[in-house]
Amino acid sequence: MDEESLVEWLPGANTEPPVLLLQGTGGTNQEILTFGRRLAPQSPLLTIAGRQGLGAQRQYFQQTAAGPVDAQQVATEAAWIGQKALQVCADHHWEGQRLIVIGYSNGAAMAAYGVQTGMIPAVTAVLFHPLWLTAPVPRKTDELAVWLSAGRRDPLVSVETVSRVESACKKVGAETTLEVTNGSHQLTPQEVLAARLWLTHHISNS
Repeated sequence: MDEESLVEWLPGANTEPPVLLLQGTGGTNQEILTFGRRLAPQSPLLTIAGRQGLGAQRQYFQQTAAGPVDAQQVATEAAWIGQKALQVCADHHWEGQRLIVIGYSNGAAMAAYGVQTGMIPAVTAVLFHPLWLTAPVPRKTDELAVWLSAGRRDPLVSVETVSRVESACKKVGAETTLEVTNGSHQLTPQEVLAARLWLTHHISNS
């Protein structure tokens, strides 16, 4: 699959902040774009699929029980995603300086890494059940707002892991909000609604 086929977008109001959507493992462009429209009904939407793996195993970075994450791979992919996002925003005259990133699981981990390092130049992040990635050179900012969610019965990403991601975001100067549900790894209506309300409030006040 060529890189251009990994990138898809949907138009929106150019006065609204554009939204970059990063999928969970095996997610599809159409699924995440439909989900993104629920969260940001008026915004232009963009998704960039991961380059690691194929089909149901496609990811932004390879995560296996057999070994540690490849730090160089993560850095390379984050830089590529950030550059692609800015390119698409420029091509469509979207306000890239107002970029929002929304991620789930593997994609949420990449989003968290990207906003901490500045490789993904978003000022707002919504992170559903993010896995942990160490950001080796975090960049201080006071312009970042981050919403995170976790499920108490999630067998893949614990509340403690998401809390660790939240703490890392706070250390770079982000304003954070953490939503904890009684759900598993699948998203609950409660957290999706909470994310939408937070995002709507944040956009209207930005």
